[in-house]
Amino acid sequence: MGRTAALLTMLQTGDSAFPSGAFAFSNGLETLVAEGVVPAQIPLDGLLFDQIVPRWLEFDRFYLLAALQAKHVAAVDRDCHLHQSLPELAAASQRMGRALLTSHARIGTAQTAPYLAQLGPQAPGHAAVVQALVARALELGPEEAQAVAFHGLLTGFASAAVRLGKIGAISAQRILRRAIAHYAHGLAVPPAAPSAFAPIADIATQRRDSSAVNLFAT
Repeated sequence: MGRTAALLTMLQTGDSAFPSGAFAFSNGLETLVAEGVVPAQIPLDGLLFDQIVPRWLEFDRFYLLAALQAKHVAAVDRDCHLHQSLPELAAASQRMGRALLTSHARIGTAQTAPYLAQLGPQAPGHAAVVQALVARALELGPEEAQAVAFHGLLTGFASAAVRLGKIGAISAQRILRRAIAHYAHGLAVPPAAPSAFAPIADIATQRRDSSAVNLFAT
């Protein structure tokens, strides 16, 4: 597979229509909207810029980059699981990772079917690690892998906000444009250690089950 085809295949993975499980995850946004915290107390873009993106940059991206370079991907996967701050986030990450891995195995992406067969306590299947595995199979480097994963994070958040009726399509694209302009340069600097401090989003994720009706799995 040529480099352009590999990049297009990786972009397919980052699309919200790809069955990766990310479509069912709101990063706590649903709870915050239901409780009136967003946008009454915290603006929508503030949640994205101050909670969601920083956690991804310092935690998920750390394991994405580590798995890209690791000799034993499963070891990185286990370390990612041990450092998850909340059981709810760990479960969501595994659901997304396993869905992504299953989809790639079914469409024939190299290296994914063998890892799918390994899933269990020794290979939890976290999303960032699976994203790296797919990038490795496509022979893509850190720059492309990070860009696609970041794109998926942003579009997933925007899609959740639109489905919750808190923003229109054009406003969502404006937020995405600002996020790209603000954070793209940060992708050039790898995180030194995994950090997952996003208290507002994390607490909202824990409170999710108290809502009477939920559109999202977490």
